[in-house]
Amino acid sequence: MKNLLLLTALTILSACATRGPSLLGPEAVEWSAYRNQVLDARDQGKLSPVEAQERIEEKYREIYGLDPSMEGAFAYGMKLYEAADAGDLSQQEADTLARARIDDALKHRESAVPLYVFPPEASD
Repeated sequence: MKNLLLLTALTILSACATRGPSLLGPEAVEWSAYRNQVLDARDQGKLSPVEAQERIEEKYREIYGLDPSMEGAFAYGMKLYEAADAGDLSQQEADTLARARIDDALKHRESAVPLYVFPPEASD
Protein backbone atom coordinates (compact mmCIF):
# COMPACT_ATOMS: atom_id res chain seq x y z
CA MET A 1 0.00 0.00 0.00
CA LYS A 2 2.85 2.36 0.88
CA ASN A 3 4.50 1.72 -2.48
CA LEU A 4 1.22 2.34 -4.28
CA LEU A 5 0.83 5.71 -2.57
CA LEU A 6 4.41 6.66 -3.37
CA LEU A 7 3.95 5.61 -6.97
CA THR A 8 0.76 7.67 -7.25
CA ALA A 9 2.45 10.71 -5.72
CA LEU A 10 5.44 10.22 -8.00
CA THR A 11 3.21 10.03 -11.07
CA ILE A 12 1.34 13.19 -10.12
CA LEU A 13 4.53 15.12 -9.41
CA SER A 14 6.22 13.99 -12.58
CA ALA A 15 3.20 15.09 -14.62
CA CYS A 16 3.41 18.53 -13.01
CA ALA A 17 7.17 18.82 -13.47
CA THR A 18 7.41 18.18 -17.20
CA ARG A 19 9.80 21.07 -17.64
CA GLY A 20 11.86 23.15 -15.29
CA PRO A 21 10.81 26.67 -14.50
CA SER A 22 12.09 29.55 -16.55
CA LEU A 23 14.16 31.78 -14.33
CA LEU A 24 15.28 35.34 -14.72
CA GLY A 25 18.76 36.76 -14.98
CA PRO A 26 22.33 35.56 -15.36
CA GLU A 27 22.35 34.18 -11.81
CA ALA A 28 19.66 31.73 -12.80
CA VAL A 29 21.67 30.56 -15.80
CA GLU A 30 24.77 30.12 -13.63
CA TRP A 31 22.93 28.16 -10.94
CA SER A 32 21.04 26.01 -13.43
CA ALA A 33 24.25 25.12 -15.28
CA TYR A 34 25.97 24.26 -12.00
CA ARG A 35 23.00 22.17 -10.89
CA ASN A 36 23.03 20.21 -14.15
CA GLN A 37 26.81 19.69 -13.88
CA VAL A 38 26.53 18.35 -10.33
CA LEU A 39 23.59 16.11 -11.24
CA ASP A 40 25.58 14.71 -14.17
CA ALA A 41 28.51 13.96 -11.85
CA ARG A 42 26.10 12.27 -9.45
CA ASP A 43 24.59 10.19 -12.25
CA GLN A 44 28.10 9.11 -13.28
CA GLY A 45 28.78 7.93 -9.73
CA LYS A 46 31.36 10.62 -8.94
CA LEU A 47 29.18 12.03 -6.13
CA SER A 48 26.66 10.51 -3.79
CA PRO A 49 23.14 11.95 -3.97
CA VAL A 50 23.60 13.54 -0.54
CA GLU A 51 26.90 15.18 -1.60
CA ALA A 52 25.30 16.45 -4.80
CA GLN A 53 22.36 17.91 -2.88
CA GLU A 54 24.74 19.66 -0.46
CA ARG A 55 26.78 21.19 -3.30
CA ILE A 56 23.69 22.38 -5.14
CA GLU A 57 22.35 23.93 -1.94
CA GLU A 58 25.66 25.69 -1.21
CA LYS A 59 25.85 27.16 -4.71
CA TYR A 60 22.27 28.40 -4.49
CA ARG A 61 23.00 30.15 -1.18
CA GLU A 62 26.19 31.62 -2.63
CA ILE A 63 24.29 33.14 -5.53
CA TYR A 64 20.94 34.07 -3.98
CA GLY A 65 21.44 34.04 -0.21
CA LEU A 66 18.91 32.50 2.13
CA ASP A 67 15.49 31.81 0.65
CA PRO A 68 12.90 30.18 2.96
CA SER A 69 11.14 28.32 0.14
CA MET A 70 14.38 26.86 -1.19
CA GLU A 71 15.66 26.05 2.30
CA GLY A 72 12.57 23.90 2.80
CA ALA A 73 12.98 22.29 -0.61
CA PHE A 74 16.63 21.47 0.06
CA ALA A 75 15.84 20.04 3.51
CA TYR A 76 13.06 17.91 2.01
CA GLY A 77 15.40 16.65 -0.70
CA MET A 78 18.11 15.82 1.80
CA LYS A 79 15.67 13.73 3.87
CA LEU A 80 14.53 11.91 0.72
CA TYR A 81 18.11 11.08 -0.30
CA GLU A 82 18.93 9.92 3.22
CA ALA A 83 15.83 7.69 3.15
CA ALA A 84 16.94 6.29 -0.20
CA ASP A 85 20.40 5.56 1.22
CA ALA A 86 18.70 3.70 4.08
CA GLY A 87 16.65 1.69 1.56
CA ASP A 88 13.27 3.13 2.51
CA LEU A 89 12.56 4.26 -1.06
CA SER A 90 14.30 4.00 -4.40
CA GLN A 91 16.91 6.49 -5.54
CA GLN A 92 14.77 7.34 -8.56
CA GLU A 93 11.73 8.12 -6.38
CA ALA A 94 13.83 10.30 -4.09
CA ASP A 95 15.33 12.15 -7.05
CA THR A 96 12.00 12.74 -8.77
CA LEU A 97 10.35 14.02 -5.59
CA ALA A 98 13.33 16.21 -4.64
CA ARG A 99 13.60 17.75 -8.12
CA ALA A 100 9.88 18.45 -8.20
CA ARG A 101 10.02 20.23 -4.84
CA ILE A 102 13.01 22.35 -5.93
CA ASP A 103 11.29 23.21 -9.21
CA ASP A 104 8.15 24.26 -7.31
CA ALA A 105 10.23 26.46 -5.00
CA LEU A 106 11.93 28.01 -8.03
CA LYS A 107 8.54 28.78 -9.56
CA HIS A 108 7.54 30.44 -6.30
CA ARG A 109 10.75 32.49 -6.34
CA GLU A 110 10.14 33.56 -9.92
CA SER A 111 6.59 34.69 -9.16
CA ALA A 112 7.68 36.49 -5.99
CA VAL A 113 10.56 38.46 -7.54
CA PRO A 114 9.47 41.76 -9.08
CA LEU A 115 10.31 42.10 -12.75
CA TYR A 116 11.41 45.71 -12.40
CA VAL A 117 12.36 47.81 -9.42
CA PHE A 118 12.53 51.56 -9.89
CA PRO A 119 15.90 53.10 -9.00
CA PRO A 120 15.91 55.21 -5.82
CA GLU A 121 16.24 58.51 -7.70
CA ALA A 122 13.03 57.80 -9.62
CA SER A 123 11.02 57.97 -6.39
CA ASP A 124 12.28 61.45 -5.40
